[in-house]
Amino acid sequence: MGSNTFAQRSAPQWLLYAVPAACLSASYLIYSNRRTLYAWAYQLIAKVPKPAGKAYLSGNFAPVSDELLEELEIVEGKVPEGLNGCYVRTGPNPFFKPVAGYHWFDGDGMLHLVRLRDGKASYCNRFVETERLQQERQAGRPLFVRLGDMFGLRGLALILLVRLGRAVGVLDNSKGLGTANTALVYHAGRLLTLNEGDLPYGVRITCNGVVETMGRLLMQETWGNNFTAHPKLDPQNGELLFIGYKLDSKPYLSAGIMDVYGNLVRQWNIDIHRPVMMHDMAATEQYLVILDLPLCFDPEAMIKEKSLPFKLRNELPSRIGLLRRDHPSCPTGFADVQWFTLPGPSFMAFHVAASWEEPNGDVKVFACQMNELDLSLHHLTRAEYGLLTEYTLSPSTGVAKLRQMTKVPGDFPVINPSKATRKCKWCWMATPDHNASPLAFLGIAKMDLEAAPGTDACVAMINYPPGMFGGEAVFVPRAGTTVEDDGYLVVYVYDTKADTSYMNIYCARTMSSTPIASLRMPRRVPYGFHGTWVTEEQIKKQVMWV
Repeated sequence: MGSNTFAQRSAPQWLLYAVPAACLSASYLIYSNRRTLYAWAYQLIAKVPKPAGKAYLSGNFAPVSDELLEELEIVEGKVPEGLNGCYVRTGPNPFFKPVAGYHWFDGDGMLHLVRLRDGKASYCNRFVETERLQQERQAGRPLFVRLGDMFGLRGLALILLVRLGRAVGVLDNSKGLGTANTALVYHAGRLLTLNEGDLPYGVRITCNGVVETMGRLLMQETWGNNFTAHPKLDPQNGELLFIGYKLDSKPYLSAGIMDVYGNLVRQWNIDIHRPVMMHDMAATEQYLVILDLPLCFDPEAMIKEKSLPFKLRNELPSRIGLLRRDHPSCPTGFADVQWFTLPGPSFMAFHVAASWEEPNGDVKVFACQMNELDLSLHHLTRAEYGLLTEYTLSPSTGVAKLRQMTKVPGDFPVINPSKATRKCKWCWMATPDHNASPLAFLGIAKMDLEAAPGTDACVAMINYPPGMFGGEAVFVPRAGTTVEDDGYLVVYVYDTKADTSYMNIYCARTMSSTPIASLRMPRRVPYGFHGTWVTEEQIKKQVMWV
């Protein structure tokens, strides 16, 4: 009787197989649809009623979705004779509409290129086909956490979700997650588009003015860090000097030199006390110049203050270090660096204008110093605008001094590229509109780096017409000249009234506000970051590898 009762109560034989099969099927369905489930979870966590950073998705910050190739109309003046080559500028342009918050630094890299040849011009714009963009395109939606998402507990949850996504194979970061949206440099036959959170991407300009992504730069296995957005190209020997920083583990900072052929010939690890955002660097004939400024990675602030995880720690010192270029490589251990602590309150400087060595051995560095900074960039104060500042470092005494060069605020400094690492007199900077929110630039200021103490370094200004705004202007030397400021300033400007953009060419010597030539773009070119000029000779010498 008891055995019969037990048999009646036992599970049916088929159920013993059905339950494991159902579990396996469910697991298979979950695994095979893990990317869809991940994207759903990302949007659920990230979506907020009033996302931050909307100002950087509107007006001329708003992205463009089309990729064009069109001839340009010259609407004013004439393209200077002999000005042949390409003006290329990169900037953030999100391919997908952001789900949650957005920061100006977040968008996918898009190149805007104007090809000049024999007085004619064409325009082309293309996304940089990064590994990150390709993964999101395949998924059909955003997958990766962005700087604009990193606020409060929601930001922490998204960071943990990304780690889970990597663990289950939804996200692949083995080939980097950079956006290639910040700056460009031409070196060793390759035009590199840069973002400090990854290695560079190589792009190629074709004969008809189209720009194509070639791939992510292949570095030697000994290099285990990222690559700065602002390497320095030595015009004398063709070396490219660079740094790379990371935030999650030591060494936080590394540095290296590529020879004229693109080979990594020196590399060092550099011991800094804490992870910081190190956007730029400098170089002289003998030194790499390291800016250890206390814009610190502070994940606790993301939770406690519901702010971005980067804070300017005013209680910490601002330091500049000198690393000799002939220092032996040390891919393990740390290089010897001579550090200088700057007097006064701490500060941040995103961009370096110039640096060189004086005959007495002192090192001069010129940068755009910001005494305060809220990296959200929501409402900039006067203290957050850059002011050109001179830093004098004495290796023989260990003493450092600084001097504010001007009362005219500005940023995105450029010089004649032939003067990089050597003494120069002139730099040009974009001048901001104090009343604009978000950031807008009214014109270009010319600065005298040899200005005597007590005099203002600003000697001239180009002012755009009312309702027009620009950004960084690239200096292009006039062919055959040896005069430092004999050349052109090339810049995209945006007409808010007509909702269209122009590429303007100005005289860098006279600084006349009337452009030498103005070319109308097919439609507006969104505000971006940094650009470069690629000569006709460089276009012809491009190589097919990265």
